[in-house]
Amino acid sequence: MKNVIMFTSQTCSSCKVAKNFLFQNKIQFEQKDINVDAKAREELFRRNIIGVPTFQIGKDFVTGFDPKKILKLVDHRLVECKKCSTKIRVPINKGTIKIKCMQCAHEFSVDTQV
Repeated sequence: MKNVIMFTSQTCSSCKVAKNFLFQNKIQFEQKDINVDAKAREELFRRNIIGVPTFQIGKDFVTGFDPKKILKLVDHRLVECKKCSTKIRVPINKGTIKIKCMQCAHEFSVDTQV
């Protein structure tokens, strides 16, 4: 499954909207604030990217908040174990799959169709 990194800044209102979108769509992501993370800022500059929010989804980059493009590139969602509420990352569009919670060993089925 692809990792999702969201590059943000503290003053970016679009970043807040984009972050809410990721939460609502149960997409696991790592956030890097370019105001406080020099390596993240350098990563964007090295790629000639000057705007946030920017998303790194696997090897692809999306600059600006483009929900359709983000959903097209992301290949996973989070589901919650009904027994212990642990969040579990599952692939999308794989039909119904069986999941075993790593925390409590509860087994359950998940429909992964989007």
